[in-house]
Amino acid sequence: MLLAIKEDKVRKNCLQALFYAFLFSSLFCTITCAEGAAGVTADTKIAVFYPDVRKPYNLFFDNIIEGIKNKTRAQVLTKSFTKTEKTVDTQNWLINNNPAVLILLGGSLKSVVSELKTPAKILYGATFFSDGEVKQKMNGVSITPDPITLFNELHKLNPRIKFIHVVFHPETNGWLIAKARQAATKSRIKLVEHPVANTQQAATMYRTIAKTEKTTVNALWLLQHEPTLDEKSLVPKILADAWQNSQTVISSNPAHVRRGALLSILPDNVRLGEELAKATDKLVKLQSVGIKPMPSELLVINTRTAKHLELIISPTQESKFALVYPRKTNK
Repeated sequence: MLLAIKEDKVRKNCLQALFYAFLFSSLFCTITCAEGAAGVTADTKIAVFYPDVRKPYNLFFDNIIEGIKNKTRAQVLTKSFTKTEKTVDTQNWLINNNPAVLILLGGSLKSVVSELKTPAKILYGATFFSDGEVKQKMNGVSITPDPITLFNELHKLNPRIKFIHVVFHPETNGWLIAKARQAATKSRIKLVEHPVANTQQAATMYRTIAKTEKTTVNALWLLQHEPTLDEKSLVPKILADAWQNSQTVISSNPAHVRRGALLSILPDNVRLGEELAKATDKLVKLQSVGIKPMPSELLVINTRTAKHLELIISPTQESKFALVYPRKTNK
């Protein structure tokens, strides 16, 4: 009888010990997971590599770095790259500073990573991305503007537009078109996609689009980083046809507005840096980032084109644009 009571107490003590062991392990796991998701702290180091360029072009990278510093608590370490930079010196710099995240600014620095060995998570910014790079699961913020802003502003300027045509190379801009498709839906516009393999096919497609009936409801979107869009031969012809047919042309390239396109977006370098800072925090938390278009509200408009399209832009509306063409000369 006493033996049975003792065995029962031992069994209860064992179960109680197992319960507390389970409770402790669960609590430890919760704390550990929480620490893993803590994100950037004041002790975190972020390294930013950027090309060494002359003034005033260096302001482009200076503003991006300013944006990064605006939105992070981490220590931001910067290093400029010259063409004569030695891999061994860069490697030693990384070993000495041991950053948690390495941000590479500009397309010319993409090749730097392949020559380096670092445990740092890699983030790219201020560059263009192809579909192949997206499939490689690169993380970064593209210099290509987010189409949602462009589409929303077009809808405000000309709510009659129901269709936006876009000619693109699938292996280069397929990832952007996928995002644009969603953006168009939110703007209550249908994206009409025209995938092409080369400049010759693109020229044929642009001629077809120029002959599209009901130009009042159809617009054309030109891409900034598009291998099939020849800037010297195709763009002047596209814009001339658009003017003749009173067709609305918007572009991801602000230089096209000066030449006659209606609307585009300027890069917001500080905001681009802020987006990189947010992406850095996600990487430290082991969250996915992927490739994002550049956010910007710095709109460019051609008022001469708007007038030709019979669009009414009030002085109040005009004042909200970051850049207006034709430029007004001071007499």
